[in-house]
Amino acid sequence: MTKKEVREYWFARRFPLGNPRSGLAPVHWKGWMCGLIFVGVMLVGAGFFAYFAARDEFPHGVAIFAVLAIVGGGWFILVSQANADRVRTVADYRREKTRV
Repeated sequence: MTKKEVREYWFARRFPLGNPRSGLAPVHWKGWMCGLIFVGVMLVGAGFFAYFAARDEFPHGVAIFAVLAIVGGGWFILVSQANADRVRTVADYRREKTRV
């Protein structure tokens, strides 16, 4: 007999099944950390943009910011989709948390 593997979800649906909206929200500290990393990457990009804009090299700043935004956003989307619970909602996780 093998043990049933328990999956750890970082994100869950905001709305119940059947709702046309399919937004996700973090339900685990790792999900919140993913969001903070994305914000950090965007802030680093903004810093580069400001630095190059102050040196009158505006196109370099825009290019670096755009690359970091695409990489950070793509990474966040991939991670959130890979670790998402597409059946249960955030409210379900909150109810479970209050029972423990």
